[in-house]
Amino acid sequence: MARMPKATWLGEHSPGRLMARHDIVCVHTIVGFAPAHAAHFSVKADGTILQSRDTRFQSGANLNGNRRVIAIENEDHGRSFGDWNTGNGHAVPALTFEQVEGNAEILAWAHRTHGIPLRMAPNSRPTSRGLAYHRQGIDGDFSDFDFPGRVSGGEVWSEARGKVCPGDRKIDQRREILARAIEIVNGVDVTKLSQESLDQIRRLVREEIAKAGDTIRIDHDDRRSTPKWSLTTTLRWIRNTAARRR
Repeated sequence: MARMPKATWLGEHSPGRLMARHDIVCVHTIVGFAPAHAAHFSVKADGTILQSRDTRFQSGANLNGNRRVIAIENEDHGRSFGDWNTGNGHAVPALTFEQVEGNAEILAWAHRTHGIPLRMAPNSRPTSRGLAYHRQGIDGDFSDFDFPGRVSGGEVWSEARGKVCPGDRKIDQRREILARAIEIVNGVDVTKLSQESLDQIRRLVREEIAKAGDTIRIDHDDRRSTPKWSLTTTLRWIRNTAARRR
């Protein structure tokens, strides 16, 4: 049995064929609410991890890559994301802090359980391993986007040409997911901070609130791919992360 202990088990949905091997964890966006049963996992806006399929079995989310890909669908509708135009590929929202943590926990678990390496998957070619995004296996013209689609020799991961899943913002967050997964595997507890670090955080938060009210921008970065989060959301994430590590 390959079920993630931290995930809420939803029961087997179309278990089908066994996985040939485990090479990749692939990030998707649902364009809706969790769960999305075609994938192995779904992550809600609040970071709740739902598991629809045992990872011994193939999912239905990556077409020709299903035999070796663990798929994660991410919720992108609801209050945490606001209203956005689902017909505009550039409008796909970023992951919440909690979703980054949830995706990282899945990646860390997949590394420990299935040996998937903690690195970026460069493309969808059969030899590629690590953390991937769905668009890497999709054909189309993505010249207007920040991240490319399928390269020559890559597996086709969707029949929908031009599908931008999971959106540039989420793709850019793979760095955060990977960094956090490495911390989890190495046993780093982000909630055990020194008094000096806590004082620095308090000072920075006060400065940001003074500048931007109840909205802060992460990493002081004005790129389109960098999301904005409310102070309430930030503090809730810190509280929930601390609770999970007690």
